[in-house]
Amino acid sequence: MNTPAESVPPASTRWYRVVEVWLIVVLLGATVLGSLSLVATAMRHPDAHIVVPDDAPRPGHQPPARPGAAASRH
Repeated sequence: MNTPAESVPPASTRWYRVVEVWLIVVLLGATVLGSLSLVATAMRHPDAHIVVPDDAPRPGHQPPARPGAAASRH
């Protein structure tokens, strides 16, 4: 037979009292902050400009795959 203590459902724990929830919140926050700082750093430090002598402009601004071969054509 069920006793009165067994028939009562356990009290639910509030979300903010669960340690794993705080771990998830901290990890998600750290991910967002890390991503934003990475974007800010990338915006402050643009890529170095690569100069290839006697190079024709390209639509994608890509340097030639073999700089020696491109220089020997001209």
